[in-house]
Amino acid sequence: MARATPLIPPPQTDIPLGDGRSVRIGAQVGRGSMATVYRGVYESGFALTRTVAVKVFDVIASDEHDAVLASLASASRRSACVRHPNVVRVEDFGLLGPAQPYAIEELVEGRTLSTLMAQCARRRERVTLDLALFLGIEIAEALAGARLASSPEGVRLGVVHGELSTSDVLLSWQGEVKVSDFAVAAAARAASMVRSVRGLARRVRALAPEVARGQIGDARSDVFSLGVILREMLVGPRFPPFVSDSEALAWAREGIVHQSMFEPHLPPPLHALLARSLERDPMRRYPHAGALGYDLRRVALTMGVGDGRWVLRNALARAFGEAGADDEDEVTGEMRLPRPSGVVDRFARLRGDGLDSDGVPAAMESGTVAIGCAVDRDDDDAEEA
Repeated sequence: MARATPLIPPPQTDIPLGDGRSVRIGAQVGRGSMATVYRGVYESGFALTRTVAVKVFDVIASDEHDAVLASLASASRRSACVRHPNVVRVEDFGLLGPAQPYAIEELVEGRTLSTLMAQCARRRERVTLDLALFLGIEIAEALAGARLASSPEGVRLGVVHGELSTSDVLLSWQGEVKVSDFAVAAAARAASMVRSVRGLARRVRALAPEVARGQIGDARSDVFSLGVILREMLVGPRFPPFVSDSEALAWAREGIVHQSMFEPHLPPPLHALLARSLERDPMRRYPHAGALGYDLRRVALTMGVGDGRWVLRNALARAFGEAGADDEDEVTGEMRLPRPSGVVDRFARLRGDGLDSDGVPAAMESGTVAIGCAVDRDDDDAEEA
């Protein structure tokens, strides 16, 4: 079946929610493989308002309606039970007409990790070690928080993501890291319209081998995906740029992680952490993201890496030039640029980043290879900006 035409603009601008509540749909902010994301304004019956994201899914074909709708509703119910600072909140779910689901979610003002890494590649820069470690820890916290979420009745839900990718990691201008689209992978599998070879090839770049083979993922599958994302920031993409879509699918099903001839020398504890996360056999990986996050935090502390929100805010400001994202000294008004720890400094030099006069890893010299940044400019996943 052919993929549905993207929904631009939405069929209606106001969604009544009952009890005097409503959501007004505004400008489009993203487009994914099976949904369009709009900025919206939620209003209660007593004129309390807040900005939200409204995710409007493509019209469900009649022969897939029941299965897809049931999967989306189940994913939304489970995700709504997750209340964690690193997870995008799901507030409501409903239908626009008989065959068009929508979800109301927390709006994250910023960029996706996919966009940041693509911008790094275009500017021939790398994700710094301290930022990569901070992002990895925050993503692990999100996965661990979802896994430990409980229903209103107190039943542990064990929510897993299923198809974690850099497009699902939202980075706010304030330095927050939030993961979206938990459990939506099941609904995507139920809809044949989103499973073209090209679309699937994009998603498998971070998939665990068992999920790429069609099995249902668990907490260890999310560990593998996080390992791929972390390695991509530190070392380089999982697959070489010349790999075809069919080759990417085959390699993902085998659990292959491409090793290039020139890779930076990682500190031994970090190398061991990545190796365990990327084991092809799920039983040999970390049992869940909480365990991976614990080891990752220990590695970060030994390297002198602390809270990276300042680093993330300024990385976004440098990459996209957004005003108001930089920290300034309260007295002089000049931007404060703390030097990295000694370990981070040495790693940056070993990797070839170099440091500018402020102690911040500088852009690579012209003609060198951009290691550690994904070049995926045709990404199909929704990016909430």
